[in-house]
Amino acid sequence: MTLAISIIGTIAAILTTSAMMPQAWKIFKTNEVSQLSLRTFTMATVGTFLWLIYGLLILDTIIIWANAIGVFVNGYIWIKKIQSHFNTSKKPKLL
Repeated sequence: MTLAISIIGTIAAILTTSAMMPQAWKIFKTNEVSQLSLRTFTMATVGTFLWLIYGLLILDTIIIWANAIGVFVNGYIWIKKIQSHFNTSKKPKLL
């Protein structure tokens, strides 16, 4: 692999991996997830997990590290959304 290709892949990995970090930090500080789509973060988490598996299968370090971090960040957001969903749906509705 040429150096230019490695640099492009590394920059892409850094950008896509860090893209959800501000959202995760905001959720950590506010515990607010009501405006987030459960479907979107389910797809993002599963997709990132599959990219991690792919990276492991082809032994690509950049893909492995980027998506391991991505699974953690997207998974955190997804778990907070799931928790919020179940906490909200169990509350009695007022007439």
